[in-house]
Amino acid sequence: MKRTPKLAAAVLGAALLVPAFATTAQASPSDCEASSFCFFYNSNQQGSHNALRSSVSDLAGYKFTSPGNGQGKSVKNNAASAVSNVCMTVTVFYNSNYSGPSDVFNYRNANNLENTYNNNASVKFARDC
Repeated sequence: MKRTPKLAAAVLGAALLVPAFATTAQASPSDCEASSFCFFYNSNQQGSHNALRSSVSDLAGYKFTSPGNGQGKSVKNNAASAVSNVCMTVTVFYNSNYSGPSDVFNYRNANNLENTYNNNASVKFARDC
């Protein structure tokens, strides 16, 4: 009968460890809603993302909102990749107010940022498909 308290303690201890090993859900390109352009915190469309539906001249104040690495951090100068689900050409700019080096995304295009990797300050939606 002395084994019952020990067994109960072992089961309880194991149950308390499970949350410590749980993994955080990661975003994927399919998590980017239709008609949205999404910045991702990590390369290869991984980590937290932020969905936009129109041009933004200064990304200050925008945050990565989905679960994953980078959630809650600023989108400005922190994005590593993006996916475009908008039927437009979308340009990511190094500087605010749509200037400086840029990366261009066409409809259903998912890539790592190259010229604006962790240096993305504005995004312009232009020209329908």
